[in-house]
Amino acid sequence: MNIGQYKFELPLDWGSVENEMHRRHSIGQIEISDYAVDLLNQTIEKVDGCHLPLSTDQIASCGRQLQQENTADIRLPLCIFERFRTLALMDAMVKDFDWKIEDVASYRIEVILDYVKRHEELIPFNAPRVGHLDDVILVEAAKNTLTTELENYVDFRRLRKLEAYLQGMPLNAFTYYRENWLESKAAEQALIRNQRENGLSSYRSGLEVRIFKVH
Repeated sequence: MNIGQYKFELPLDWGSVENEMHRRHSIGQIEISDYAVDLLNQTIEKVDGCHLPLSTDQIASCGRQLQQENTADIRLPLCIFERFRTLALMDAMVKDFDWKIEDVASYRIEVILDYVKRHEELIPFNAPRVGHLDDVILVEAAKNTLTTELENYVDFRRLRKLEAYLQGMPLNAFTYYRENWLESKAAEQALIRNQRENGLSSYRSGLEVRIFKVH
């Protein structure tokens, strides 16, 4: 899972200038309210204040393009599905108390999740092909501010699982914290450096040389 490096682009022109003569207010039969757009922009600013506010026209144009890509397919487009997976990862990360998420990252993710859980939606979640579009726009907005923390958490889960396996313990009974991940990561990097000298092919293949135990 490559956080922030998606295979499928979200067709959102963040930097476009709105033309009042051709301002769009709807995606098919879905009317987009200015109030809902203002709420989305306020949330985006909390997540990353470097983004320009989005207009109703920009969101409507994005949604219309997604609908026109395959009018016979009502499933979520892959660009939305990819970012929805990132949203699920955010939720898992804030609930994983062993990770001890950074305060700023925790605040930004809570802002995103609070928005997603609201009943006041810019676009109905069950709308064909554009459901959850506003939710994944937030995920896109957070790409610059949350990618590093999310990538670190994915690596934390990888090494936690590996360390539990090496010590013969079930994952749900294994105690492993963020500081343990930093130590494991340093040990893994040391083994990678030794790879060229000793022919070690991976972290696991270096067990005969060194077993890194976390207490």
